[in-house]
Amino acid sequence: MKRIVLLFLTSLMLFAIIGCKEPTIALSSSGTKGAITLSWEISDADKVTSYYIYRGTNPTSLSKIATVAASGNTYKDSAVADGILYYYHVTAFGKKESPPSNQIFNMHGTRLTATDTSANFTAIVADSPYVIENSVSFAGDLDILEDTQLYVLPGARVVFSATEAASIYVSQGVFATKGLQANPIYFSSTGGGYELRMITAAEGSGFDYTEFKDLSGAVDKQSVMFSSCSPTLSHCRFISNADVTVTSLTNSGANITNCYFDGLSLDIVQSVTSTLNIESNIFVNTQYALLFNGFEDSAPAAGMIHNNAFECNGTSVSNYYSADLTILGGTNVAREFLLGGNYFFRSNNYNTALTNQSDFLVYYGSIYPNQTFNFDNLLAARPTGIGPGWGTLPF
Repeated sequence: MKRIVLLFLTSLMLFAIIGCKEPTIALSSSGTKGAITLSWEISDADKVTSYYIYRGTNPTSLSKIATVAASGNTYKDSAVADGILYYYHVTAFGKKESPPSNQIFNMHGTRLTATDTSANFTAIVADSPYVIENSVSFAGDLDILEDTQLYVLPGARVVFSATEAASIYVSQGVFATKGLQANPIYFSSTGGGYELRMITAAEGSGFDYTEFKDLSGAVDKQSVMFSSCSPTLSHCRFISNADVTVTSLTNSGANITNCYFDGLSLDIVQSVTSTLNIESNIFVNTQYALLFNGFEDSAPAAGMIHNNAFECNGTSVSNYYSADLTILGGTNVAREFLLGGNYFFRSNNYNTALTNQSDFLVYYGSIYPNQTFNFDNLLAARPTGIGPGWGTLPF
């Protein structure tokens, strides 16, 4: 009798465990201009009375935004803003709320397709904002012009296939990549490379966790140019496929942090704005490390360029491009360009700091003798925590 009772109780326990098994939900999404549509499948919908939709702009903080009847398995979210990456999950409700589904992210916007990118592509206001997701190949140039927007989603791969150098040209439009540490974005070329040129780009432009590989610098050796705009660059990688190219900042207040520049010298031209911040970056394999050109206004203030590592590969002071550091153009006004707070090292000697003026090959434009570098407070130890923290790095 005891054995029968025990078997009966065991059966009840197994039934309770099986009967209380939580349903699992598989969530997916699609984006179009003006909406993000969610759809899901559930392992057991028999006891479900409704579904709860959760959304947030931070993957760790989602709030309930809607309830869907048990008969439904889709939800269209039209309360979406331009350029915002939204995170979602769904729960099922019966006697109690189930654990959340897998988390997904998406953004509203017109998707670029192979038809759009088979030649030169120019964004138009009527279809903006645009979104690139997954893999896209451009056969020509990419132009993002006034009042248009283009956003690139995490994990996307963008390839330029033209034989000659292509360009990403941004003028009074928004261009932004939304890479994540666990899901970066990759730009590359299978042809003649490409250039990134942003002139008066609109507020909101910037790049996160993105690699720009195969940059060409075909025009004026400028692989990357930010002129009269102030984009934000964080944890990005810029890699040139040419012998001599530059990253040029003209009248810019760009915020560039924890990035890696391989084969791109840094040019700062004419003036800077108060928002300029170049911090915790790595510059290697450059022709010259740093050049200031044509300054008629104040030089960058103390702290605007700090905690960076610059490789010096200069060979002589006979011209600006063979030196480590260069000042060109400007006025006869006396001006100092501060180097303090940064780490400089000679070719591949990553752990040996250059700390004295005599360690450097410096070129000063002869017609402006009153402009000089200030070598005080150079870092004697390579700073930690610099660079993007992902991809191949020299140290």
